[in-house]
Amino acid sequence: MRHCRHMPALIRRFPLLSFYGLAYAITWTLAMPLLLARRGFIEADPSELLEPLAAFGPFIAAMLVARVLNGRAGPGQILVSLKHWRVGTGWFLFACLSPVVLLGLTLLVNAAAGGGESADSPRMTELLSVAGLLDLILVGGILQSWGEEPGWRGFATPTLRARLGPLAATLALWPVWLCWHLPFFLSRPEFGWPQWIGFSVGILSAAIWLTLIWDKTRSVLMCIGWHAVVNICRGFALALSSLAFLVISNLVLAGALIIIAYWFWSGRRRPKGD
Repeated sequence: MRHCRHMPALIRRFPLLSFYGLAYAITWTLAMPLLLARRGFIEADPSELLEPLAAFGPFIAAMLVARVLNGRAGPGQILVSLKHWRVGTGWFLFACLSPVVLLGLTLLVNAAAGGGESADSPRMTELLSVAGLLDLILVGGILQSWGEEPGWRGFATPTLRARLGPLAATLALWPVWLCWHLPFFLSRPEFGWPQWIGFSVGILSAAIWLTLIWDKTRSVLMCIGWHAVVNICRGFALALSSLAFLVISNLVLAGALIIIAYWFWSGRRRPKGD
């Protein structure tokens, strides 16, 4: 009980670390039964719904920490950003359609290389089934982005950006966001070190895009939109062919490098003292 009484003071002293700890605790607690069952450590058959529920760890953690820091107004500030869609036509289209443009380029490269699955291949049949589309769009796209972004971009990024530049803030958040995914990654026995390295680069690339979107729009909703659409496009590319998935991943990485160049360029143009 004494530790519980001291918890609010600890959160106020270390808000960002408290958010990280709560996000990990909530997500890993919910995801661990799936990990243990899929790895054969337990004989239980936990519900697959635990995975999308576990994705809401950052959202819940952000709301709890914001409540301690700012009372009832704290969670309200995050919720307001979830409804903020008036961001300018250019950035609205960028957040919602840039992954679709990358997928279009991917399809062109894939077709030129003669790759791709036929419409009746097992992977495409599974993807285009009702269950496959629900898993890709609802779980992998909408629920995952809604569970994550209010925490990572709604709480962590603004806190880091108050102290650091965009690239440094992104690099500081990247390993935390990456390792938070460990239970989901390890619950898939077919994944190994090569997949983890590729996944790490993908998370860093996405983090750079999302920092830019948050900086330019101050809208968690726009970050949710980009996160959901890029997950859906990546899933479609993976079902199409391994080449297509590699191409879209490299295009996201190339976009991230362009964003970094833009940050350096804009930083050099900014007058000293700003």
